[in-house]
Amino acid sequence: MTPWQVLHAVARGYVLAGQGVGRGLAEHWLSLKFCEALDGNRVGAMDLTDKGRTPERWYKAMQARELAVGFGLAAAEHIVQQRYPDHIVSVVDTSTVLRAGWPLSVSQRNKTSRPRPDYLIEAWKPGEPSKVTLVACRGNHQKPSKRSGRTRSTTIQQLVKSSELTEGMQIGQWNTTPCLMLSTELMGQGGIVVNVLESPGEALLPLRLPGASGNADEEIRDKPGIPYPNAIRIPAREGRRARNVDGFQVGANDLGWFGQLLARTGAASLTAFSGGGQTTARYLTARQGREHYEVPTFSATSSVDDAEIEVGDAKFVGTDHVFRMGSVRVEAFSGMAEDLYKLVKRGQVEEYRRMAYNLRSAWNGNLEAGSWSGPISLHADGTVMALSILPVRRRRTS
Repeated sequence: MTPWQVLHAVARGYVLAGQGVGRGLAEHWLSLKFCEALDGNRVGAMDLTDKGRTPERWYKAMQARELAVGFGLAAAEHIVQQRYPDHIVSVVDTSTVLRAGWPLSVSQRNKTSRPRPDYLIEAWKPGEPSKVTLVACRGNHQKPSKRSGRTRSTTIQQLVKSSELTEGMQIGQWNTTPCLMLSTELMGQGGIVVNVLESPGEALLPLRLPGASGNADEEIRDKPGIPYPNAIRIPAREGRRARNVDGFQVGANDLGWFGQLLARTGAASLTAFSGGGQTTARYLTARQGREHYEVPTFSATSSVDDAEIEVGDAKFVGTDHVFRMGSVRVEAFSGMAEDLYKLVKRGQVEEYRRMAYNLRSAWNGNLEAGSWSGPISLHADGTVMALSILPVRRRRTS
């Protein structure tokens, strides 16, 4: 794993997290601000730089929270990919998905959020049912000590908390949805350490056929009112009676709709990552925040899909921004393979998936960067994140 692959995962994880009118900058800066925080150590493992070990508590807390998403999602995707090697894995924000059918807070007066996993990973292959894995990511930024010391205790507590979050959602029958709980030690012994707790299982979504009713190209509506209280049925076991508990339950009658919702929310993530605001809006429901992408954005904060780069023989289109890191100017590009992006912009999600699956091996090869000078991260879904240091601009003096 490379630092820019981690930054790619951070950007994709937060891309639909309600950034408002500043989303264009947020999509890049949220991950780009950690460029100077990661490097290799003496044993060749990724580690924090001196700047990454800054003593400010507010920075350490933010870094632990956001880099935990990057390392956690990268590790979770790798695990799911190994489990389903002939599939493509996509990540979507759980809260964005659930807004289409479930209330996320107890009431308007009490904003306490209901336990739920942070992300859903969908492993998909055209012509087969998709497989879903629940993911919860946490992280800590503490000075490493003995394995029984404070860092280890915090990691165990975070894994326990993550287990509670993933228990709050069930897809299909009870206790059949696989879960990955991850806690990242940013100052672990020997470098950065990702601890993983796994709950096995397999959750399948109904097979969709392109052109048939229920495919992901069809616009779907919200399903407000799906029950949360006592929604999850736990069968009798180990001498205990059957009982109902609160939670986000995707029942048998909602599995087809949920599969469409997951695929369309994933398409919205792709276009938001590439700067296509209006296209993003077409894939979101009203409760998912469609209006945030329909309204004009302020100058210098908008994200427009009018940039392009070439990597090998492939052309990628998307959006770019230039940032300052002290005296250094960094250009960040995020986008998709041009042919795939055209399909998503036209609303052809199922055809995008078919073509992306056929092209997936192309992004795993060592493509020449062409005219781009800097690190490039390519994902099997056709997305790319590229960074480059721009030449120093010298002002003319009179």
